[in-house]
Amino acid sequence: MASLQGLQLVRNFFTRAGGLSIRATQVLRAEPPKKKKRVDPKQEVMRQQRLLKKLKKIQFKMGDPELKPIVDFDVDRKLMEDDRKRDDNEADFETSEERARLQKAWSRYKFQQHVTETNTIKKSIRSQTKALEELRLESEELYQAAIQRDPGLFPLLITGPTYTPPVTDYSAVSPDGDYIDVTKQYK
Repeated sequence: MASLQGLQLVRNFFTRAGGLSIRATQVLRAEPPKKKKRVDPKQEVMRQQRLLKKLKKIQFKMGDPELKPIVDFDVDRKLMEDDRKRDDNEADFETSEERARLQKAWSRYKFQQHVTETNTIKKSIRSQTKALEELRLESEELYQAAIQRDPGLFPLLITGPTYTPPVTDYSAVSPDGDYIDVTKQYK
């Protein structure tokens, strides 16, 4: 302990209940904080103005930055002509009421369909759980075999009617052709 005091380390030891919980504080070798200098607010404002002036001068010498051209938004002028605009045909009252009625009927139908599907799924899960519980009471080996994952279930291959016939050698030829990167680089 005498050698520790010779190094002028300031460290405190603390113990809690039990001999294994001995704690020591970290060595703190900090100086007292330096006194802040008082700065005249006018001088601070003048310093900031000088800095802004230098930045503006540098920016003026560099010139305006090169802007990226927007090629994606070029629209053919023929498409912008007024005679191409559609007239706003507002539906009469009876048509709008009929559309609202059909929308409500469709919403009710889809909600009822959702409720039916949810109840069917819940019922099948409930019956499956009950069957597994009965199987477990009957035989633990059969239960363990029943809950194992079927490796032949996936990958699942389903074929069915399609909108278009399959294209022969579709994967052999790229549908978009060869890709050549022509992106312009701006600095």
